[in-house]
Formats: sequence, structure tokens, C-alpha cells
Amino acid sequence: MAKWLLLFLLTACIGQAAADAQDLRLKARNYRLEFTRQPEGYGIRICHGKQMLFAQNRPLQLILFSPEAVSVPCGETAYGSAYALVESTDEGIMASGKIRTPQGTTVEFEDLYEETEGGFTLRRKVEIQETQEEGKGFATTYSIGSCLPSPPPAAYEYFIPSILYRNTEEMHPQAIAADLDVERMYVKETRTGIPLAMARDTASGFQISLFHHPDIDAAGQPNGGRPGIIGNDIRFGAIGYCFSPVLSVDFRFPCAEGPRSYEPRPRNAAPTPWNGRYHKLQPGATQAYTLSIFPDRQATFQDGMQAAYLQAFAQMRPPIADICMDSIYAYNLQIFRSECRLYGTGKIRAAGLPWSLDLPDGTNREGVSFQMGFVGQQIAVGYHLLRFGLQHKDSKAKKQGEAIIDFWTSPSIMDTYFPTVWWDPANDELAGRRRNYPCFLRCMVDGMEGLLDACRTAEAYGQPHPQWEAALEKTARHLVAKQETDGSFRRAYRTDGSVETGGDRNTRGDSKLNTPVAIRFLAKMYHRTGDIDYRNAALKAAEFSYTELYQKLGKYVGGTPDNPNTVDKEAAIFALYGFNAAYGLSRDKKYLRAAEHAACCAMSWAYCYDFAVPNRSEADRRRNPFAHGGTSGFSIISTGHSGADNFIAYLYYEMYKLYVTTGKDTYRDMALFLQNNTKSCTDFDGRMGYKYRAFMPEATNIADLAFRSVGLWLPWSGIANIEPIAQMEETFGKSDIRRIKDNLKTLREKLAEHEERHYARPAR
Repeated sequence: MAKWLLLFLLTACIGQAAADAQDLRLKARNYRLEFTRQPEGYGIRICHGKQMLFAQNRPLQLILFSPEAVSVPCGETAYGSAYALVESTDEGIMASGKIRTPQGTTVEFEDLYEETEGGFTLRRKVEIQETQEEGKGFATTYSIGSCLPSPPPAAYEYFIPSILYRNTEEMHPQAIAADLDVERMYVKETRTGIPLAMARDTASGFQISLFHHPDIDAAGQPNGGRPGIIGNDIRFGAIGYCFSPVLSVDFRFPCAEGPRSYEPRPRNAAPTPWNGRYHKLQPGATQAYTLSIFPDRQATFQDGMQAAYLQAFAQMRPPIADICMDSIYAYNLQIFRSECRLYGTGKIRAAGLPWSLDLPDGTNREGVSFQMGFVGQQIAVGYHLLRFGLQHKDSKAKKQGEAIIDFWTSPSIMDTYFPTVWWDPANDELAGRRRNYPCFLRCMVDGMEGLLDACRTAEAYGQPHPQWEAALEKTARHLVAKQETDGSFRRAYRTDGSVETGGDRNTRGDSKLNTPVAIRFLAKMYHRTGDIDYRNAALKAAEFSYTELYQKLGKYVGGTPDNPNTVDKEAAIFALYGFNAAYGLSRDKKYLRAAEHAACCAMSWAYCYDFAVPNRSEADRRRNPFAHGGTSGFSIISTGHSGADNFIAYLYYEMYKLYVTTGKDTYRDMALFLQNNTKSCTDFDGRMGYKYRAFMPEATNIADLAFRSVGLWLPWSGIANIEPIAQMEETFGKSDIRRIKDNLKTLREKLAEHEERHYARPAR
């Protein structure tokens, strides 16, 4: 009798537990995370009202790997299970369960779900309790799928920072995410500015984002070990999507990347479809990781991408490096003053910085050539030397700056319709010769903005230069004359003003997608001259950019002339410049909305987390500033590869302007992060022993957790770090955001005065 009573009570308790579990739920805004009874236990679902949006019936997912297999798919066996127990705790809801394989492996999962701002956080712990399968590796996956009727992939829009923006349009054909017609697509999380995957159903607007809180460790092994390695100390995962049988967003730990990968491989080795790492399958082995889940509904992809990024950035709260901006400016001017060189034996002299200087000793293996803007930034270097010389009464620096700008405004450069943008100097009568290189809009505008700054600075000290002014206005007028009827400009021109239709595979001179590059320059020319043609041209270009890029594409293309005309970081940055300028001219709030989207696009390329990047050699040790961390603030360049650089350092002034205009603290936080953390890759503290404290690496891969770099410092790197310092000082009176104590009203007054008067030509 007692046995039957005990059985009855036990059955009743199990039934009550099941009922209680089904009643447990978390709520974030209008979304509920609930636990659903399955035949084998409990799954999860996310609901909005009565509609079930996203679900996973088997949240526990295990992959076992046999290293004897040649490729990952052949060597992996997948297992899945529901939760066995769901219970309320003081911290949230604990869901737990086990997977038992036929071969005798038992793996325990404990998933703690909590409410967080805008969504839900999952804290997962995994432990191998027993196994008879020696020599194998394991990984785990967390996946949540769509319950909406739309079939993937075409019915959804996607976002993985630095990897995928909306769809595969305007991407390099070999990019990791260029083909979504696959069963699944995962990317190593260190290829992303923030490890985040978002999918938005275009029919309903509902979207789901999965974000990993990264804790990266390569265990001191270059590349985190070779693909297929089994090691318990490896800590980096993968983010991505499964497209069959329904769409899901997935996180896998440790990493598996495929079916495309940028993983380095031995020379002549055939690429493998998947590259994975594994933890050792042994009793007591553990995993722990934290994920956030953000359900949302947005009217457009643009709004959805922006919301997903801002939620993840707020969760990241990246620590701010403590670096002095005045020191950074001084370190860079030291290079400019020390390395400026003069060429020519005739009337015209060519002056400027070498194309590159080698790390760490400052030698110059690549020779000397001068580029007006983009990589060379020679006119901007001249402007900063002039500015420094005038401010500090340093006649040598002033003369160096004047010599550089005199050359770029000389007949050798300016006698054609558009100026020459690349020059190879020599000690001869002509001071060298023009390189046969297109007048990329980007190169030309970079140079002309630097020239405008030089003109206004010299005039402010009562030292106008008519030759500089004439070159500036000629180029600006000729640019306006080339504007298409739809408001666009072409990516590249010839010096005679015709569109560049030749060149290599990267040229794409006829593309109109670089139009945002011109907007800010034209707006500055309007403020300088009062000529309404410049204002009209700027707003026509802004309207084209708003319609064709912000609205239609939802991303930005072709900012880097030495890359294919593809989705990249610099295009997003120039879009922010352009939309900020268009809003300043028109006060049309659509440009402010577009500026916020471009800001989030641009930020999404920046690493917002820190990790150490192992060296492969003694040469790496002497060049690698990331051996002990410091990656936070470095930024990926483009889709199609994982090369990274420091270009996003340019952005902090424009980001701060966006804060002043909108009053949204997030943009101030981003500006402060960019101000400080982008300097961590330099030798600001002397730890590297570089020849110059301002040295930093260009074109560097850190995503694969092994330092690979061209090992060079280029002039643009210095300009990227100091340009916004000067802009902040001249607009807001302080070079460092942390020293600014003004309220928003005062900041807006200062910004308005700067926009209207700073570039204006003084009365004569």
C-alpha cells in the first residue's frame, strides 16, 4: 500500500512540475520566452501576443568529432535533446538536461535564462560526465529557429557585423557570406566587430538576434591551432545561420567555419568545406558561455540592423583605454616633421612623406611615392604640418607644410581638368612624374578637404595663398560640373574629366555607389564661398545616396579604391560624413535617420572586445602590438577578407557630432570608445620599442588569431588618428571628449557656429 501511495505522490509531483514548467516564462517588452512540453521534455519558444515567432524543441545540441575523418562534416555526429527539468530560481529560470549517446557518452547542460534589457540572456554550462569514446572531440551549439511561414533564405534579411548586410548584393563573390543557398553558414566570431547574427522576416518585420558575449583565447597557439585540433583551452566560437529545414540563428562553441572560410592553409593545399576546433571529450571537461537573444519587430531592415547593433553594443560596454590625445597628436607630428622629404632640381619641387615606413625601425623598403589622399594623404599631412607650425611658431614645420601644398597646387598637378592624384618623385627638373592612376573620387576629395583646411588655416593667420585657393576652387567647380542629372558622381575619372572605364578589377570607375564621398566636401565649399551651386550639388548627391544606398541597398559600397567595389567600412564612414553634412544644410530629418544608420554600419566593423593575438615568429614579436591584447578599437576593412586596420579612428569627431545633434548618449559612448581605443594599436606607451610612438600596423589580420601584416606604417594612419583631434579642438574647444563639460545647448551652439563660420573665407 505504501509503495502505491509513494508512486501516486511521485506521479502527481512530476505532473505538477510539468504544469509548473509550462507556466514559467520570462518577459521582455512585448515578447515572452516560454517553455513548451515536448515528448522527451521541454523546448523553448518566443511569442508575441498569441503568435509564436521563434522556437527550439531540442535546445541541447552536441557534436562529436572523430579526428580520423578527412573533413569536418564526415567526422561529426550530431545529437539533440530537450530539457528534462525547468525550475524557477532567484536569478531566473534554470533549464537542464542530459544527452546520452549510444556509445556511452553523457553530457550535462545547465542553461540559466534571465530577462535583460530588450531581450533574454542565456548562461550555459556544459560538463562531460562520462564517456567511453577516447580520442574524440566535442562542440555544442545553441540554435533558435523561425516559426514564421516565410521560406529562407530569400524571404529574410540578415546582419552579421563585418560579414553580411541585408543580402548578398554588392559583395565579392568569394566572400564567406556571398552564397546563402547552403544548408548552413557559420563564421568565426573574431571576424566580426561584435559576434551577432540577426535575421529579419521581410513579410512580418519580426526579427531575432543572437549575440555572444565573447571571451576569446587562442591558448597561445597561432590560429588557435590548426583546423580539426582538439584542445580544452581554445575559447572562440562561431556565429551564423542554418537554412534548413527552417531558418535559425546559431552559435557554436568552439568554432566551426564554413562552407567558405578565410582560414590560412598550407601552400597548394586544397580548401576544406569546413574548418572546426573541438574540446577534448573526457570526463570533467566543461564549457561555459553567455548569449543574449533579442526578439524585435522593425518596419525596415535599416531600422532592424540599427536596433540589433545598438542592443548588442549596450550589452558589450567595452572598457575605455586611458590614452592622452595631446600626446597622440604630438607623436604623429614627430613622424611628419622627421620624415618629410624634398625632391626636384627645377622650379617645381615635390615634397611629402614616403609611401610607407617599415615596422619597427622606420626603414623604407617600398620607396617613395606621393598620393594626394586615400593611402598617401599628402595634402592632409601638409595641412597638419602647417597648422602645427603656425600654432607653435615652428618655422621648419610651417615651411614643410607649405612645400607639400605648393607642390599639390602646382601646374604639374593642376594643369589638367582633374588633378593628378599619384606622383612618383625624383631629383630631376620635373621633380618626378605622374603615375598612370585614375582620379578616384575618394583620392581627390580627401586631398581637396585637406587643401581647404590648409587655405582656411593660413588665412586665419593672415597668410593667404592664392595658388592654393585657385586649385581648390577649380577642382570643386569641375567636380560639380561632372555631377549626373540624378545627383550621382562616378567612382573614378581620368585627368581629362572623362569617366575611367578601364583599370584593373578593382577600379569600377563607372560605379555611382561612391557618391556619398563628395557630399561633405561640397557642403564645406558652400560654407566657404556662399555659392548656392555647391549647396545644391551637395543636396542632390545626398538625395541620390539616401535613395539608392540607404533606402534601396541598406548598406554602403566602395569606400576603398584598392579593394573591389564592395561593401566596406570606409563607405559607411563617408556615408555618415555625407548624411551629417546634408542634415546640417537642410535640417531634413530623413538625413539624420540615415546618418544614424550609417553610424551603426560603420561601428559594426570595429572590434568591441579584446583578445591576444599570438606571434608566429620573432619578426611578428617585434611588430605585433596585440600579443597581449589591445584589439578593441581596431576594425575590419571590407567584406571578402578579414584584413583590419585603424581607419575607424577618423570617425570619433563625426560620431560626437551625431551625439550633439540627437542628444543620444549612445553616440557619445561610441565617440569616446573610438577616440581612445583606436590608439591602442600604436606604441603610445613605448611597449613595442618602435622608432616612433605613433607607429602602428597597416593591413593586418588578427581574426585568425595569428599576427599577419604587411608590417608597414602609412601616412593615412597618422592622419586618421589626429584629424578628429584637431576637429574636436576647433569645434568644441577640447581635443578630448572627457574634458568637455558643456551642456547640449552650448555644444549645439558651438557646432552651428563652426559649420557656418569655420570654413568661410574671411573678408578681404
